[in-house]
Amino acid sequence: MEKIKSILTNIQLKNNIKILYACETGSRAWGFPSPDSDFDVRFIYMHKRDWYLSLSKVKDTIEHMDGDLDITGWDLKKCLTLLKKSNVPLIERFQSPIEYYAQPGFREEFKELITAYYSPTAVFFHHHSLAKKFWEDIKDADQVKLKNWFYLVRSLLSCNWIIEDKSVLPMHFEGLLKYTEEGMKAELRELVELKATVGEKYLHPRDERLNKWIVDLFDKVGTGKNVLGVNNTDMKLLNDFFLKKLYE
Repeated sequence: MEKIKSILTNIQLKNNIKILYACETGSRAWGFPSPDSDFDVRFIYMHKRDWYLSLSKVKDTIEHMDGDLDITGWDLKKCLTLLKKSNVPLIERFQSPIEYYAQPGFREEFKELITAYYSPTAVFFHHHSLAKKFWEDIKDADQVKLKNWFYLVRSLLSCNWIIEDKSVLPMHFEGLLKYTEEGMKAELRELVELKATVGEKYLHPRDERLNKWIVDLFDKVGTGKNVLGVNNTDMKLLNDFFLKKLYE
């Protein structure tokens, strides 16, 4: 963690920016890492006020790779524009259980904006499309990468959460198990424990019982997807927040 913080400090100085928030994403934050999982660090930053007055198109992302560290930053303006669309990767960063840095009060303020602009429909269809993609890739296989299987199940459980709850999703896999039957929870937790002991390329044998559970869950979430809420379309809160940060 200290190495990550040091790199973030160097990125901040090199690019003349202010980092507002940084956290872990990916399997380590989702709660099912392998021993050789990368660190997927994501941060939000902003430039000095005059940078935003440029008439030319400016880059609004920063990337840094260092061994098993995958570090990416998004500019605050980009983030607020994405939030209006209820962007899932952005939203889940503020649910991360692993925080590397946060300006005082920033995470809490941004989470209030997330609540105001959260679209259960947008988040549902993001995860539903991912779940379908992974399922098509693995449903007929005799062996599957456990990593890909968890990506599928995590997205499918996210869809189920939205059908049941409609609130902002928990990021951690354990939280998504809230609406899963107890017996299946135990099996899924055993697979999480297994994944913690094997590499990213580990192939897991086909399990017909788990496949049936997946098919049944697809059927369940498919029947409830047409009664979900949509998000706020007014830009005022986002504009006000952006101007506030610029003039702080």
